[in-house]
Amino acid sequence: MSSAALLNAFHIDKTGRGIALSWDDIANGVPPTPDDTYLWVHLNWMGAGVAQWLTDKIGLDPTIVENLATRGTRPSVSFYDQGYLLNLRGVNLNAESDPEDMISVRIWVSDTLVITLRNQSIRAFADIRAAITDGHAPHNADEFVLTLAERLIFRLDDVVRQIEETVDGLEDVLDESPDAKTLKLRMTSGDIRRRLSRLRRHMAPQRDALGTYVDQKPAWPDKRDKRRARTLTDRVTRLVEELDSLRDRTQIVNDSLMAVETERMNRTMYWLTVIAGLFLPISFLTGLLGINVGGIPAAENPLGFPVVAAIMAVVVIAEVWLFKKLRLI
Repeated sequence: MSSAALLNAFHIDKTGRGIALSWDDIANGVPPTPDDTYLWVHLNWMGAGVAQWLTDKIGLDPTIVENLATRGTRPSVSFYDQGYLLNLRGVNLNAESDPEDMISVRIWVSDTLVITLRNQSIRAFADIRAAITDGHAPHNADEFVLTLAERLIFRLDDVVRQIEETVDGLEDVLDESPDAKTLKLRMTSGDIRRRLSRLRRHMAPQRDALGTYVDQKPAWPDKRDKRRARTLTDRVTRLVEELDSLRDRTQIVNDSLMAVETERMNRTMYWLTVIAGLFLPISFLTGLLGINVGGIPAAENPLGFPVVAAIMAVVVIAEVWLFKKLRLI
């Protein structure tokens, strides 16, 4: 494995203090782990030779390595005799990236070893490194996994809150000015629905994976970690439900905008029809008098135009009276 694939490595003891390790310390495999400590190795899964290092130096089964160091993973959990594999997703907060382009986080956990892999920078790992610097790192491997998952969900929650505020703004605009131009609002609504769909695509299986992790993990040395994991699962479930609720609210906003547009178009068509109805008799009369044949009445009479204009005015007044009587205007 290339040294560039190693992002960091630490020995972490039960008090939360960590000792950094170099590439030379892990190049040929896992170094001896003192009592009451565990090793965290953080890798870029796209780095050269990562899969070979995991297979040859760590001794992982090729099927496990395939899930750890290949493309196309989805949130899931699998248990093996020597440990368990957990794939999660975190929002992408890197520059010029969309949060919903979620980054894959792969985790292999055994009794004294935690291997994490990612292909883009993700802030949850920076949080853990900061905790190690402060001497408050997770005390064991299970606590490490839970802390990492919580930091991933914490930032997802922030993104969902931002989307919720945008949806609230759309609803406020719709309530305060229902006749406002709707094209921009509909475009915003469509963009939100796409974002929600992409987030839910990963969060629904992540909820299922964490639920399976809680229910099927063979042993929990500390029952508090199990309760913490169940709380985390409930939190992810709530976020998935919130995504569903926001998607429904956005659809309602979109339907309301379409109703406004339809009402506006119907109102315009109605008034065009009324105007056409008012002018139809007049158009017929002027067309009849304008034909180029002999015998047009009052053609030579100087009072012909005023008389015809008065007749047309009477016709218009009669039509307006009739339309009002029929409640058409």
